[in-house]
This record gives sequence, structure tokens and C-alpha cells, in this order.
Amino acid sequence: MITKAQKQQVLLNIYSKEEKMKISSIIDKANRSQIMSKVIATCFLDLNEKSIITSILNREKIKYITYFPNEYCEKCIIVFLPDFIDEANVDFSNFISCIKIKAKDLPNLRHKDFMGSIYSLGIKNEFIGDIFLSDDGCFVYVSNSIEKFILDNLFKVANQEVECESIPIDSKEAKNLKIEYNTKSYIIPSRRIDALLAEVYSLSRKEAKDKIVAGDLYINAKICINPAQNFNEQDIVSFRKCGKFKVGEELRKTKSGNICIDINRYK
Repeated sequence: MITKAQKQQVLLNIYSKEEKMKISSIIDKANRSQIMSKVIATCFLDLNEKSIITSILNREKIKYITYFPNEYCEKCIIVFLPDFIDEANVDFSNFISCIKIKAKDLPNLRHKDFMGSIYSLGIKNEFIGDIFLSDDGCFVYVSNSIEKFILDNLFKVANQEVECESIPIDSKEAKNLKIEYNTKSYIIPSRRIDALLAEVYSLSRKEAKDKIVAGDLYINAKICINPAQNFNEQDIVSFRKCGKFKVGEELRKTKSGNICIDINRYK
């Protein structure tokens, strides 16, 4: 069990009111799972929320599973388990659905068009997982509780009529979904995040620093206002009004000591 004092200590370090409420609710679910000896799942968590929750769960030795519906997913759910239930017996389709959205003129629709239309239905972010675009349609992972609502209410995306259907989360179609990147190598003077952003987005270092200090940078879904922070391989970086990328492999160091690194920019 996570005590009230432990919960308050965790929440003290969270400054966003919305995030604080969400983390508080998740801690309550963890306790409820133990008290009721029942399998209980969270809504979708981003990488920062996952880090906060798993830290306290590991410290308190609470049994759980972290589940990503697909290897390319950035959002996950955490499933709390009573001691007598084995992980192999958990059916994740009890918690997550995958909705396929089909459109006649799919190539002219973008990721943000689908995301905007879904959120315009009044659905909270925590009920929506990752969104994938493929040649066959748009695929959205959602919490089971809002699956029927979307199927019954989503008829248009960017003024284009669409059709929605539910597909099994363990189907080949769902498992084969992946994120498409444009990969390019960059040479930067250091691992400072402002140096990387300046190079990737063709900004001056001052422009990059100013945007970071203004709160425009998120690394692994956590806000970063420190221009001198170092980045790591596999970090997911979102820079408001500029774009999003995943840090790839460091390829080599130049004779002058600069770093050559792959950056995978989201299409």
C-alpha cells in the first residue's frame, strides 16, 4: 500500500495541477487493486507520467505490468495485479481498443487532422493513446470506455467523411503499425539540447535558448527549461511550432571533437 504521506510527498514534486490530479488518481487505483484483490488498469500515460508512477511502485514493491500496445507506441497503460494473478493471464483487450479510421482521400489528411477531430469530440487526452497513419487508414489506440462513443460520433475529419471500425489490438494489422521517420545526420559541438535544436531547426543558439526558457521544449513528455541540459539517445523531443524528433545513434566524433548523430524526425 502507498500511504497518504508517501502520496503527498510524490505530489509535492509535481507542479501541473492536471498532472497532479492524474498521478493522485493512479496511486488510488494502485491501492484499490491491493485492497480489492482486483486487476485494475490506468488510462494512457506519457513517458514522464510512467516514470513518476513506476518509480514509486518499484519502491513500494507493488506488482504491476507496463503495457505498450505496439513497439512504436509512446503511450502506455499500467495494470495493477493482485499477488495471486500471473502476468500471462492478463488480457489487455479488456482495457484498450484499436480504432481504424478510413477515408477516401487519405493522402491529403495529416496526423493533426485526425487528432484534432478526435479531441473535438470532447474526449480527455488520457483516454487517447498513440495515433498511427498508414496507407490503409488512421489507427488510434483508445481506452475501452470511449471506444463506442468514437465509433458512434466520428463521421468527419477535416471536412472529409470517414468510416470507423474496431480491430483487435493483437491483430497483425495492429501489430504491424509503425512510425515513419525522416532520418538525417547532424554535426553538433556538444550534447547540450540547445545546440542540437539550433542545428536541427536551423535556428541561432539564442533563438533556441529563448524558446526553451519560454517553455516550448518537452523531452520525453516532460517540460525542459534548461538550455544546457544534455540529451540522450532515444529521447523523444517536442519543440513547439518546430516539430518532433527522436534522438538516434551517435555515429562518431570528428577530429575537432564535434558529435555526429542521427536524428529521426517525425513525418
